[in-house]
Amino acid sequence: MRTALLSSLASALVLSACMVDVPLLDDSLSDRMSDSAPDVGSVLVDGSAVDAARPDGFSPDGGGSSLCPADMVTFPGFCMDRYEAPNERGVAPLAMRTAKDGSDFCAARGKRLCTEAEWVRACQGAAGLPYPYGKTYQKGRCVDDKVWKSPNWTVLGTWPSAAAQAEAARLYQAEPSGQRRDCVAEDGVYDLTGNVAEWVIRSFPNANNYEHVMKGCYWAGCYGGSAPSCGFVNPAHPGTFRSYEAGFRCCKAR
Repeated sequence: MRTALLSSLASALVLSACMVDVPLLDDSLSDRMSDSAPDVGSVLVDGSAVDAARPDGFSPDGGGSSLCPADMVTFPGFCMDRYEAPNERGVAPLAMRTAKDGSDFCAARGKRLCTEAEWVRACQGAAGLPYPYGKTYQKGRCVDDKVWKSPNWTVLGTWPSAAAQAEAARLYQAEPSGQRRDCVAEDGVYDLTGNVAEWVIRSFPNANNYEHVMKGCYWAGCYGGSAPSCGFVNPAHPGTFRSYEAGFRCCKAR
């Protein structure tokens, strides 16, 4: 069965250089990839600090409403982290995470994973825009313009081995949170499309109806070559799935 699985994965990876999301693995490999993860934040190092000042006067780190914590953005009924976890400007976002990793990380901070509906509201803004920055897709405005690298799923499947961590680091192409200053939604949330894919709690029905889905695509775009939009969703994986491009951000009710 292991030989058949590896053969299937190899065939999927050569379909197209623009197929930038990860294939669905069977439950046995997904379970192996979800077991015995190291502490959240232990794999990838921080990015370089960047200047938070903006010429338009928007303060990304201090402009939050008093209705939510200073590091979050206020929306009707909920608060959302301004940046992808660990929610720090100028720090590389976490990746190679499962939905449970995200839930545990957020819970330890008095928060939770965002729902799909919350994520879409933050991305579209009150105007219901198709992209976080406007009506027209602009490649490279967000971190969605990297060249896809073929992953070694056999090695990644040995997580958390040193070899798997090295392979995840080789594949990692995210940029420090907030580095692309114009990749920001109207309410002040950064990097909703591109950078790392974000686990969220599913709000809408889909073909699989797993409890979690991934939103925002990632640094190399979307599965199948679609433009990274507020509406795109990757429903292919259960929340136990661990992949090199998967991260999250936190929300909380208010």
